[in-house]
Amino acid sequence: MPAPSWLKVRRELGHSPIVEGRIGGSAPLYVERYLYQTVERTVSGNDMTSLVTQFGGGRVREGEIDHWRSLSLPTQSQLLPAGVPTHWHYAGTVDFAVFYFLDGASSAMQRLKLLGASRNEPIPFSDQLVGALALQLVNELQKGRLADQGFMEQLAALMLEQSFRVLTTASPRGISPRHVHFARLQRVLNHIHEHLTDDLLAEALAKLADVSLAHFRRIFEDAMGVPPHRYILSVRLEQARKLLTLSSMPIAQIAQECGFSSQSHLTACFRATHAVTPAHYRKATVGERS
Repeated sequence: MPAPSWLKVRRELGHSPIVEGRIGGSAPLYVERYLYQTVERTVSGNDMTSLVTQFGGGRVREGEIDHWRSLSLPTQSQLLPAGVPTHWHYAGTVDFAVFYFLDGASSAMQRLKLLGASRNEPIPFSDQLVGALALQLVNELQKGRLADQGFMEQLAALMLEQSFRVLTTASPRGISPRHVHFARLQRVLNHIHEHLTDDLLAEALAKLADVSLAHFRRIFEDAMGVPPHRYILSVRLEQARKLLTLSSMPIAQIAQECGFSSQSHLTACFRATHAVTPAHYRKATVGERS
């Protein structure tokens, strides 16, 4: 019987975790927390998808010199697909946890596995909620026999679901009421959400904001963190996800309701973002709820 992936990774890191253990439920994980100081380490690809979250310490780069794939700072995470080797460069002490995906029925876990396989390279992201959930998980696990398994299962499920949402959404950060163009952009945002079936061309949105097209694009991205077309796509996909999960509406009708030109257009955009088709997403999420 082959050794578990985490034992192989442990040998290649040359360190033992300060905390480790298994979390059950529909999203089972094997968890390890590391705290050490070194210069660099190479980890060959293993047979498990995993999520790495850094809690603190020095800067961590992944990749090769002059060909960095990511730069990790405290509270940052990476989804590591199965079979993808990594090379880590450390600047000081590092404090991080690795969550190995075991076989489970969680649709969020399955979707993350598919997303990782579709990219075939580490996928970095930063989200405060994912970082907080990961830290709460390892802190609870550290209690040993006193750890609340049910509580940890809920935290794990939410951490994976939030990770998937962050990785498959354009990540608009939301407009601040203190933003100088708040009133103009609030009109635009309301219009987008209320008219998803319209063309929503940037020229028309700029006119609604009463500014030039070039200026509109600048202030929109400055306020929202993404260009107008990416924000619109993220809103349409979010609405499609809701309808796929909460209704029995045919996918062709969902495409129309969300402003996609056809079912095939929705499918192409959905697959590019979520690594699964709308039909597979519906089957997985409805099956999990039933």
